[in-house]
Amino acid sequence: MVGHEPTASSAGAARVILVDDSAIVRGLMRRWIDADGRLNIVGTASNGAEAIDLAKKMQPDLIILDLEMPVMDGVSALPHLLKALPQCKILVASTLSTRNAKISLEAIRLGAADYLAKPGVGSISKSDFERELMAKLHALAPKSTTRNKPISSGQQQSALSPSQPITGLTLVASTGGPLALSQLMPHLRAFRQQISVFVVQHMPAHFTPLLAKDLCALSHFDGGEAVHGQAISTGQLYVAPGDYHMRLASETTGLELHLDQSPPVHFCRPAADPFLTSFAKHYGPQGAVCVLTGMGSDGAAGALAVRQAGGWVFAQDQQSSAVWGMPGAAVANGSAHKIVGLAQLGHELEILLSQSAGQKAGRYA
Repeated sequence: MVGHEPTASSAGAARVILVDDSAIVRGLMRRWIDADGRLNIVGTASNGAEAIDLAKKMQPDLIILDLEMPVMDGVSALPHLLKALPQCKILVASTLSTRNAKISLEAIRLGAADYLAKPGVGSISKSDFERELMAKLHALAPKSTTRNKPISSGQQQSALSPSQPITGLTLVASTGGPLALSQLMPHLRAFRQQISVFVVQHMPAHFTPLLAKDLCALSHFDGGEAVHGQAISTGQLYVAPGDYHMRLASETTGLELHLDQSPPVHFCRPAADPFLTSFAKHYGPQGAVCVLTGMGSDGAAGALAVRQAGGWVFAQDQQSSAVWGMPGAAVANGSAHKIVGLAQLGHELEILLSQSAGQKAGRYA
């Protein structure tokens, strides 16, 4: 276990602790992070018990936490780290496998900010690992300069009055998304007979079936991970599979889902923009979108297409977002009708869908 104070050249940089039982992996991450002036490694640990002691001493801004370690694993250490350092962002890391996906999702439920896939046999490449690691650390790091005053959710609180029934709802997210999605799902239970729900979450293939199962259980919707050629019906929830883009398409039998492995968009597959563009085309004013927490700008262009087609767009606010990248981009391009904190977003959806249901009854009674 090693700890050191920042040098003058690293003053103001985000303080990082590496926790991994592999000296090789620690060495890789250290080399990349040491070359970045915005980040400063203040210590390393080889197991969870060491990490807890080190974190209390060094007060890091960010912790990269391996899951499988001797003495104390990452999931066991996580609650202790969060209790000792509630403002610290923890990035859990593991090799891609179904077992590790289950553990990683549990870590995110416990409060980890995001997941990082480590290189392994037949898995992520070293260059992809470096790109993802640095991008996520930069997104999660506290800003060295004073933040601009967050746009208040109260600044855009005009009533939404749908002129047509809302029959489709899309939720798009990246960093911090699984936790946000889990909080929204129970609010949709009352509208199972009214809408279809689509989810695009930036996630590896091992994760999306597990996420889909959890979201269906929380929402009481049927469905799960999307399948190519699957027909769209009310009361179903469709989660874009990892490593596939998802789009809507009209066939002679009706609306269905198409999956493809065309090039990544915003470095992501699945990406939100390809789906939202098709969603805007097929749902128009009968569609609603929530752009949730996440790094980057994926979803902003698609959300704008939805708004221009007459649909409704919510953006999660800055204060409740793990990273205000995706929703911030949707606000910046003018696509968001409302900027809403996560704690209020479920209620806002209930209002919109309830108004839509009443309007639908009035039109078709």
